[in-house]
Amino acid sequence: MIDPQRVAPGNPFTLGLKNRCILFPFGLLYRFWVRTIRFQFLHPSDKEEIEKNEHPVIITLWHNRLFLAGEWQRRYRKKRKCFGLISASRDGAWLEAFYGWSGIHSVRGSSNRGGSKAIRDLVKKLKGGHDIGITPDGSRGPCYTAKPGGILVAKLAKAPLLLVTFEYAGSFRLKSWDRFVIPFPFSTVRVRTKSLSASDLLENSSIEDAAGTLTNALSELTFD
Repeated sequence: MIDPQRVAPGNPFTLGLKNRCILFPFGLLYRFWVRTIRFQFLHPSDKEEIEKNEHPVIITLWHNRLFLAGEWQRRYRKKRKCFGLISASRDGAWLEAFYGWSGIHSVRGSSNRGGSKAIRDLVKKLKGGHDIGITPDGSRGPCYTAKPGGILVAKLAKAPLLLVTFEYAGSFRLKSWDRFVIPFPFSTVRVRTKSLSASDLLENSSIEDAAGTLTNALSELTFD
């Protein structure tokens, strides 16, 4: 998912073999954890529509719902790879390795500096037939406030945004800026989705106004 942090000059940082070995058991634990989760769609017809959709989409969810993003993609969009923007920094190298375990492929860069290249790379993935994932309030917030980058990608690629949010039967929250949510193993997670086209968002609106509309639409789906 889009999760830019610090930007490193030159080529993106990558993890060496030693650090990958350190991360390995955490990756196994994570994969076991998320596969115990039971997803329940609020509207069963949404599940069928998502699975049958043959076109690439921009999966859009709040940053604090990222824990289950890769597993949700694996189950319901398994015919398509999903790419997300991850920082070129050292922190981003750890995230790249970890999200690799969840099935999310990375585009290394930043939406803060060199943002035009990052946007072009994501548009290229969509036009190549792949999904992309964005967290419109990531990576430093403010929480539940969408930035316009994902809408610009949707406009250039002419791809719809698929809004996804998770409601948890049991979970705990980290003391992070977004109060990141981690569901209990073997718990049930209710899924709410909604599709939005870039043309509908941008009709008679600026990119900034469209970001406000996206904030409202995703917030209406989200229950804390």
